[in-house]
Amino acid sequence: MKDNFGMYNMVVHTVNLLLLGCIGFVAFFSVVNISPVSNLTVGFLVSIFALLLIWGINYWFQYKKKGKWILPIAGTILYIVFALLLFGVILPFLAGNLGAN
Repeated sequence: MKDNFGMYNMVVHTVNLLLLGCIGFVAFFSVVNISPVSNLTVGFLVSIFALLLIWGINYWFQYKKKGKWILPIAGTILYIVFALLLFGVILPFLAGNLGAN
C-alpha cells in the first residue's frame, strides 16, 4: 500500500510539472515577440494568472486526496479544456469586443 502512494505522488508531481511547463512555454512565447507590433495585453496577463491559480488549486486538490487515481486524470483533462476555452474562445471574444470600441 505504501508503494501505491509513492507511485501516485510521482504521477501527480510529473503531470503537474508538465502542466506548469506548458504555462511557462505559453507565457514565455507571448512575451518574446519577434514582430514589430507587440500584442501583449492586460487580459492576456490576467489569463496567465488565472491559469496559474487554477493549476495551483488542481495541484493542491490532487495532492490532498492521495490515492484517488481518477483525480490526476480528470483534473488534467478539465484543466486542458479550461485552458483551451480561455485561449480559444474567451480571449478572442474579449479582444474583439474591446478592439471595436
